[in-house]
Amino acid sequence: MLKTRDIVPAKGAWNKSHAERWEEALVSGNGNQGVMVFGNPQKETIIGNHSRLYLPTGTGNQLVNMAPYLDEFRQLIQTEGYEKAIRIFYDKAKDLGYQGLQMSDPFHPGFHLYIESPIQKAEQYMRSVDFETGQIAVRFVDENNIYHRRKTFVSRADDVIVHSIENNQSDVSCILNVEDYHHTLITHERSMETDLIQLHNAYEKGPGGYQVAIQIHAPQGKVSVRDNKVFIENAEHLVLVMKITPFSSVRGNEIEIAKDVSSSSYKTLLEKHIALHKEMFTRVNLNLSTEKERMRCTEELIEEAKQTNVIPLALLEKMYDAGRYMYMCSAGELSPNLQGIWTGTFSPAWSGDFTFDTNVQLSIASALSSNLTEGLHGLFRLMKELMPGFKDNASYYYGCRGIMVPAHASNSGRHFHWNDEWPLHLWTCGAGWLGHWYYQYYLYTGDKQFLANETIPYLKECVLFYEDFLIEDTDGTYRFTPSYSAENGCGDNATQDIAVAKEVLTNLINCYKELNIESSETKKWEKMLIKLPNYKINQEGAIQEWAINGKEENYNHRHFSHLYSIFQSREFTAESEPALWNASEVALNKRLEAWLRSDDADTSSTHGRMHAALCATQFNLKNLVYEILQMMVINDSIFPSMMTSHYNNHQVFNVDGNGAIPQVINEMLVDGVPGKITLLRALPDQVSQGAISGVLLPKQIKVEKLAWNITAGTIQIDVISSIEQEVELEVPLFSHVDVVSATGCSPSLMEEHKWKLKLYANQTAQLEIHF
Repeated sequence: MLKTRDIVPAKGAWNKSHAERWEEALVSGNGNQGVMVFGNPQKETIIGNHSRLYLPTGTGNQLVNMAPYLDEFRQLIQTEGYEKAIRIFYDKAKDLGYQGLQMSDPFHPGFHLYIESPIQKAEQYMRSVDFETGQIAVRFVDENNIYHRRKTFVSRADDVIVHSIENNQSDVSCILNVEDYHHTLITHERSMETDLIQLHNAYEKGPGGYQVAIQIHAPQGKVSVRDNKVFIENAEHLVLVMKITPFSSVRGNEIEIAKDVSSSSYKTLLEKHIALHKEMFTRVNLNLSTEKERMRCTEELIEEAKQTNVIPLALLEKMYDAGRYMYMCSAGELSPNLQGIWTGTFSPAWSGDFTFDTNVQLSIASALSSNLTEGLHGLFRLMKELMPGFKDNASYYYGCRGIMVPAHASNSGRHFHWNDEWPLHLWTCGAGWLGHWYYQYYLYTGDKQFLANETIPYLKECVLFYEDFLIEDTDGTYRFTPSYSAENGCGDNATQDIAVAKEVLTNLINCYKELNIESSETKKWEKMLIKLPNYKINQEGAIQEWAINGKEENYNHRHFSHLYSIFQSREFTAESEPALWNASEVALNKRLEAWLRSDDADTSSTHGRMHAALCATQFNLKNLVYEILQMMVINDSIFPSMMTSHYNNHQVFNVDGNGAIPQVINEMLVDGVPGKITLLRALPDQVSQGAISGVLLPKQIKVEKLAWNITAGTIQIDVISSIEQEVELEVPLFSHVDVVSATGCSPSLMEEHKWKLKLYANQTAQLEIHF
């Protein structure tokens, strides 16, 4: 009989049933290649993925030049309104050859491998994914009481997908078959040999395509090829080593898997991989539960949450760990797309692309605080590759220098996803929003070379666009026109446009200060900051989504763009701008009432919930944070694999929720901005004690340990800073806090719940706090 304790990962998830569709598969990846495993004992399905597989569809090859008509468009906006102006602009674009709204080239799978086994019955079934090692396992006992075990991982060391099949009789028989992709845009070839399956897939609308090699190792077994399938009989065990290799030439070279890889045992390959994967995963550890609770299967934990309306602490841990795991698996060569690095279809929702008007930003939300900073290198690489298209967008739509990021991109950064119903070509703040991570990367790492060579050049491209795009009102104030608040309508001066421009200009000026660069440009940027329009507060006391008069608010919407200053840029606080702070909280509450908690909400949306939760942490709304995490579980926005869905009821596999959940939890426990650390700012009552270690904060601070016990009224925190600095330490949920002991730092009382700490370079500061 299988013993659960011996095979359940300490950090991971396990299920009692296999997947019926690709969205339910267990996943793993190395940031370049990904794998999805269904876990069916009789007919296993293994889907291979690669970060660069986007199917060229032949659309979107040439932008039409709309820049000469910008002045006319702006005039129509002022005289006729946005609706008519957009319709005329769209008709003009079609007259010039625009094909209408087009999706970006879709993300697609690399291969479907099917493994048929002569299993009649499977009992004591378990499938699991170990977040700490990246290994997927399937275990069961068959009708003859034979114990079967199947294991899969994607090697960080050797960049291959490895799958093994074994049983306690050392007698493995199965049939291997690979699906032929009969797609009009792919020319597919297959070669089947006793030791190697090769696939060659050339893109019809190319150039290029990709190849797949599946090496077969079946010691002592009889292997034959019949009917384009590989038959394996009575092997001691089976190991498959698989690799997807994209190519850009017409044919591509044959794949060669290194001999030391192809001849190594599963165990040897796994050990090399774990040495890299485990180091990354264990940098941060959230400890809320017990070993016994962590052993429970995911389905049981989710069902308990639904029955009791309380999230089991073990499940909350898994939600956190799954988010970091997703990011580790998906970020590397590029950044996670809508689906991370996984798909089982050629027609994923929204092309499974890089959706830049909120989803990409959420998928990377926890990269820095969760101590996975190297994952952002994939984002920066992606931005460089798409840069020519970004520049074309700025030039062809607005006659501007600099860059304009589209809402959707994959093989190209050019903007073709718009029409008169979805005028996403009017959304111009995407480049600046992505610039947030360029400056934050510096704040977290202190890498001044990156600041000089990457951050400044990127932010200057954003500012070049603003220099050419912004027009002035009669009083000299800038006006953003046209302007669009993501998917919620048009109106001049969208609040997010203003907030993003402020952050870009402020960060660019700070870059020059950090590097002690004297330049007349900083004076120009400071003047631009002054000329940006002020935010507006409406009669209901809410910050408006458009900083103009006469534009009606639509609170029933899944986007929280107008609260960018709260959840992203941290532009102001209750102390620095109390009126704007209070108005932002009113606006959040309006959205909660009309959308988040409403039966008449426009749609369910994980990304909307995540932005609401990130706002909630900043307003110290502990109950709201917990409510949103509950919604994710109770409404089935989390698969048993612990990957998230875009909608309720497991509809549309999307990983933006995975990327954001660790950031929500980090912020509710320990949050930071330069010069300030905030503890337990939105700690739910249900999480009355626990510990976390390894979280990073801005200005090169690492939280080596944070432990809390609300019943005992104690907090213990150990932090280490790479530089000497002073920070405020605040615990806002409690009216009075005392630092009862401190070593490695110099504390001084500021207010009843706020202290000042002097941190010394590379010296651990240890504090015990009572409240």
